[in-house]
Amino acid sequence: MMRRKYEVGMTLLEILVALTIFVLMAGAGYSGLQQGLAIQDGLQQKRQYWRRLDTVMTLLQQDLDQARDLSQRIPLVATRAFTGAARPNPAAGGELLAFTRGGHASFSTGLVSPYVRVGYYLRDGILYRDTRPRLNMPADEQGTEAELISRIKNIQLRFLDNSRQWRENWPLVSGTEVRVEAVLPEAVQLTLTLDDEQTYERVFHVGPAN
Repeated sequence: MMRRKYEVGMTLLEILVALTIFVLMAGAGYSGLQQGLAIQDGLQQKRQYWRRLDTVMTLLQQDLDQARDLSQRIPLVATRAFTGAARPNPAAGGELLAFTRGGHASFSTGLVSPYVRVGYYLRDGILYRDTRPRLNMPADEQGTEAELISRIKNIQLRFLDNSRQWRENWPLVSGTEVRVEAVLPEAVQLTLTLDDEQTYERVFHVGPAN
């Protein structure tokens, strides 16, 4: 009789131990599953971000391919066909690039100019693109601004002149005079630093291909 009770007691103890192990394993499995889902979600977000960045860079390349030697015609304001700075210019709202883009066409609004003014700006870690549909326009007329991509810590640009030298600003400036060796640079090099310190570098051709 005592032996049977002992055997029953051991069986219940084994069941309790098994249940405890099961609970611990289930908890560990659930925690691992949650961690795996979080990692998968993070990777998905990164993939979406890099796809978005690739789309933005494609848009920038398309704009630069269509850069034209035409200045913006604003009364009492001196402008140039293409201007660029090594880093965002706080005095100009974070402006990086401003240039005239050709190849614009609209068949829904009737006959329009094929030229638009395009600007790229960096403010508070967000890259913006500003477009103005007319070159001959009042100085106070506002363009259409679109947010392109966020999480940008810094952008640095360089400009290749026609002597194959990289310059930090465009147009080239010597002292107080602008050196007009070429209206458009040959290429633009972009180095982008994200908020997680990852870097992205790309070189863009400027103007129609010869």
